[in-house]
Amino acid sequence: MADELWDELQHLELGREDPALFIPHEAYAIVESRNRLSLIARPLNPRSQNLHAMISALPRAWGLTNRVHGRVLNDTFVQFIFQSEIDLLSVLRREPWLYNNWFVTAQRWEVNRTFHLLTSIELWVQMRGIPLLYVCEETALEIAHELGEIISLDFHDSTTTQIAYIRVRIRFGITDRLRFFQRIIFDSGETALISFQYERLRRICSSCFRMTHHRNSCPYRQIEPLNRVTNSTAQRNVREEVFMRDENLRSSMNSQSQMSESSFPTPIDPPPRVPHPPLNLDELVAAYYPHTRATSLPNLAGPLPQVPPRRNVVERESNIQPFSGPAFATNSPRLVEVGESSRQGENTQNVYTVEKGDSSKRKNMGGPRFEGDAGKPNEDEHMNGEILKPPKKR
Repeated sequence: MADELWDELQHLELGREDPALFIPHEAYAIVESRNRLSLIARPLNPRSQNLHAMISALPRAWGLTNRVHGRVLNDTFVQFIFQSEIDLLSVLRREPWLYNNWFVTAQRWEVNRTFHLLTSIELWVQMRGIPLLYVCEETALEIAHELGEIISLDFHDSTTTQIAYIRVRIRFGITDRLRFFQRIIFDSGETALISFQYERLRRICSSCFRMTHHRNSCPYRQIEPLNRVTNSTAQRNVREEVFMRDENLRSSMNSQSQMSESSFPTPIDPPPRVPHPPLNLDELVAAYYPHTRATSLPNLAGPLPQVPPRRNVVERESNIQPFSGPAFATNSPRLVEVGESSRQGENTQNVYTVEKGDSSKRKNMGGPRFEGDAGKPNEDEHMNGEILKPPKKR
């Protein structure tokens, strides 16, 4: 029953035998003029190069974002339509191009030509290692013929300014295997090892040295024998065991290179606390009261007496007003004479100003001394930390 149904489906016409539809030339004449300024491009590694992302990325790399239109033709080819032929030739002159680190081959559109045969790419190759005695155009051409079809040679005996390497443009097949070294023998018997460096080459299959795939998807890669796989697995397991043993050894030695919680474990019991040392009265007196004997101080072992805060007292028949600003000494009165603010700038040391001549009041208040006071400065003022006024120069 199934075979009969399959035979009937195979013999269905489905419109294949219907008469053909004729389309005149005027209908597609505009398309030909538009395709004349276009490129057909093919990514060499479709697994790593998305076509829809490539048609927007390559115009940005060309610097022609607003002057190039890209569209996807099928699963393999894309088309870029240019507005001017100058931009088209500029892109072709700067080939090859890359997208996502893999090559993209491109060719200008031509009438009545199939692009399913777009299987070649042109690359610039630098040939290095040619002995100085044999550096010439003929030697370079002989070596380049072994790589592929020569397009152009960027070397002239009379005009070239450097011979560290010779550049040659060669057309390669996209499935060709790239060569990186070539040993040559000259007629004189001298041998040399020539190296080839491919410009703009980013990625390549490290197994077969082709430009169309990655090593993981290489169709030319040979399957390893079973015993070789077993040996490689055993070697990998041994390396992992050695690595883990080294890691555990470094962790047990508290290596600072690890910087992890396992490297510096938290102690089980907290460390014991050391009690504070007892108060030494002699050291306290020597530090805070260097000019006072310890016998004249009260007993510091007991609680200190509570002293009520001192308030600013203003007498009735006086023009002294309280001072609310910061004080330079704790025992100095916070009183400033009204009208003396303009004279405070003249004497930088005269912080608190009182009436001149009232030496008894200054002595009780502990303020600075003036010229009218005779004798040496009061010792109580010096002990209380007051600011003393220096004697006036005569």
